[in-house]
Amino acid sequence: MDLKGLFSIHGLFKIFELVLIVITFLLARIGYGGNHALFGTTVDEIWLGYLTVGGWLIITPAIIVGIVLEDPMSWKLDSLFSIVGAFLYIASGSCAIDYNTSQPLAKESRDSGLALGSFCIITGIVLLMDAAFLVTKYARRLK
Repeated sequence: MDLKGLFSIHGLFKIFELVLIVITFLLARIGYGGNHALFGTTVDEIWLGYLTVGGWLIITPAIIVGIVLEDPMSWKLDSLFSIVGAFLYIASGSCAIDYNTSQPLAKESRDSGLALGSFCIITGIVLLMDAAFLVTKYARRLK
């Protein structure tokens, strides 16, 4: 068991991702100020949002445990997870922002939904940055 791996750039990316993922989970589940945040009105938008947030709330801690146990997943698989997660989070955030800007909602509900959408997009961007870091770090070694 080695906690030094968490203080590497990759480990810090994963910890920051986990913090963002927990924030998006709490916004999706509890909302902000007692106002529930919604991903959209259609079943597809709602399922996309909840599965993205819930799925990565399971995947990211598993990756962090692998880093701590000194058995991290390969950089190719990790970057693939990050890219898929980035697209899913950006799509979920876009659905939430679209819904909360196009519907006549109370200001508090709208603000809660916009916060959820914004955090989803920020999380997606951080996941994409993590994938870019992994690819630039390890793909150069293959040459």
